[in-house]
Amino acid sequence: MSDELPIIWSYGGGTQSVAIAVLVARGELPRPDRVVIADTGREAQETWDYTRDVVNPLLEPVGLEVEIASHDYATVDLYALNGDLLIPAFTGESGALPGFCSNEWKKRVISRWAKDQGYGKKNPARMWLGISVDEVHRAKPSGIPWLHYHWPLLLDVPRRRDECINLVQLSGLPTPPRSACWMCPYRSNEEWRHIRDNYPEEWQKAIELEKEIQDKDERDGLLFLHKSRVSLQDAVLDHDNLDLFGGCDSGFCMV
Repeated sequence: MSDELPIIWSYGGGTQSVAIAVLVARGELPRPDRVVIADTGREAQETWDYTRDVVNPLLEPVGLEVEIASHDYATVDLYALNGDLLIPAFTGESGALPGFCSNEWKKRVISRWAKDQGYGKKNPARMWLGISVDEVHRAKPSGIPWLHYHWPLLLDVPRRRDECINLVQLSGLPTPPRSACWMCPYRSNEEWRHIRDNYPEEWQKAIELEKEIQDKDERDGLLFLHKSRVSLQDAVLDHDNLDLFGGCDSGFCMV
């Protein structure tokens, strides 16, 4: 990997990002110049807790701390300027809405933050993203001439997601949560149960948000956060379902 450009590491808060933190702390990856996470305004509290209690102490000896790109950098929130809902809620038919939240709340927020820090056409940068070998289809160019995406878990120290988990565990660290917003429709039943049982305030906020988008929906409220297409508070969560990840391809969610 060429080192001529400054490195901004876009820390996603999930397993792959923590694996990168371990490799940086060990000196198996070069020390990036900056580490930043986008505040979506709805990131699960356990991601913030893990970052504060585990990742920042791990990075402190190499002089790094995860910085936060404020949600103020986003120009839209739940709805696009044309009124479209940005989250991939399940519809009353058979599909789900397209998800633009990762693009608006993470990708664009991080690039605006980077520009605000002085990076740009005259000061280009390389940006790390925590995409692992099993997610190679998510590795796409930034589309921004001065911001060059790089994937250390693909190109420098190739790892699959399960190998990232093993790396973190063998380092004596607790298994990180999968980074996701507390109302993300791509949560599995196990993850929904975890929020319901351990983060009741976030569970209630997700129920209220679902009611909010249903009230605004022109299809008579036929939008749902759970794949079963029933209201979240009525969804049966006893049985684990398949990993629902499959709608976000910006490279910024759940890494």
